[in-house]
Amino acid sequence: MARPDYYAILGVARDADEAEIKRAYRRVALESHPDRFPDDEDAHERFRQASEAYETLSDPLKRARYDSSRLLPETLDLARAPTISTARDVFANLFGDVFGNRREKRRKGRDIRYTLTVELADAVLGSSHTISFEGRGACEQCAGSGAEPGGREPIECPNCGGSGEVKTGGLFSRRSKCGRCDGLGMIQQDPCTVCRGRGVLKRQRSFDVRLPPGTENGTEKVLRGQGEPGRYGGDPGHLRITVNVRPHDWLRREGQNLVVRIPISLTRAALGGKVPVPTIDGWVDMDVPVGVTSGAKLRLKGKGVPDTRGGRGDQLVELQIETPKNLDNTRTRELLLELERTMDREAVLPGHRKLLNALAEHQGRADKN
Repeated sequence: MARPDYYAILGVARDADEAEIKRAYRRVALESHPDRFPDDEDAHERFRQASEAYETLSDPLKRARYDSSRLLPETLDLARAPTISTARDVFANLFGDVFGNRREKRRKGRDIRYTLTVELADAVLGSSHTISFEGRGACEQCAGSGAEPGGREPIECPNCGGSGEVKTGGLFSRRSKCGRCDGLGMIQQDPCTVCRGRGVLKRQRSFDVRLPPGTENGTEKVLRGQGEPGRYGGDPGHLRITVNVRPHDWLRREGQNLVVRIPISLTRAALGGKVPVPTIDGWVDMDVPVGVTSGAKLRLKGKGVPDTRGGRGDQLVELQIETPKNLDNTRTRELLLELERTMDREAVLPGHRKLLNALAEHQGRADKN
C-alpha cells in the first residue's frame, strides 16, 4: 500500500517546524470538519487524513520514523537489476522535474456513467425514459466557477507555485499532490459560500433519454456536457448511459430478427391449426400446417426489429412438439396406446413403418444364416 505524504496533506514543507504544522492542521481541519459538512464524504476523508498526518508529524519520534521510511522511492526495488525505467525513477526522485511541471489551470470535469435497464420491447420499438440519480452538478450559486458571485478571481497556489504538486523529502525527494489546493494549482480568494470554492455540489439530477427503435443491448448514449462540471473554466464531462436490455420470457433477438420457441401438442402437430404466439407487439394466432415436425421454423413477416430504412425484420417461430409426461394410471396413456396401434394399422407413419420393415428384413437374413 502506498505511503501517504503527510507533508503534502497538510500543505507544508518537510522542514516545517511544530508551529507551522499545527497552523496547517487547524486550517485543513476547519475547512473539512464533519460537523460543518455532515453530508460531504470528501470533506470527511480530508479531515481524517489531516488528523492522521498531524498525529504523526506533531510527535518527534513518530515523525523521525516516518521520515526515515520515505528515504527511498516506493516503486524502487533494490533486489532487481537497474533498468532505464528505474534510473529515471531515481533521477526524478533525486532532482524532481527539472524541466518544470506547471499544471494547466483549467480542468475538465469527469464523465458520469449510468446503466439504464429496459424491457426488450422498449429497445426494439423505441421508448422514452426519465433517469434520476444523485451526482455532482454545477453549483447554482456560482455557476460552477467556485468563486462567490462578484468576488475576486482565483490565484496561483502559493504552496506549490501553481503546479499542483509539492516536493518533499531529502536526498530522495518526491512530488506529491499539494494539500493546500488539492492538486489544482489554484486557490479561490473569495470561495463560494455554498460549495466552498469547489464549484460542484451533490444533488439529484434528472434527464430524459430517448431510445430509437432497434436499440441493441450494450448501446452507449452520450449526453455531451452533462457530466461533472470542470474546474476554473474547464469543460464539463459527459453523461455516458449504457443500455441494458432485460431478457424476455419468450423472445430473443438475433440481428434484425426475433426468435421464439413454441411448444405444441402431438395432435396439433399432426392435425395443424392455430397456436398462440407472443410477439413484441402482443400475442397473435399463427397457422400451423398439417403434419409439421418438431424443430420446424415458421416465419411471421414484419414482426422483428425495425431498421434505419423504415423496414422491419421478421419473427422466427420454432415449433417444439411437447411429449406427454407422468402418464401412469391416466386416461391419456390408454388413448396413446390405442392411438399407436391404430396408426400402425392404418400406416399413417411411413417413416416408422419403413424402420420396422428394415428391422424385419434384417432379422429374416439373420435367421437364414
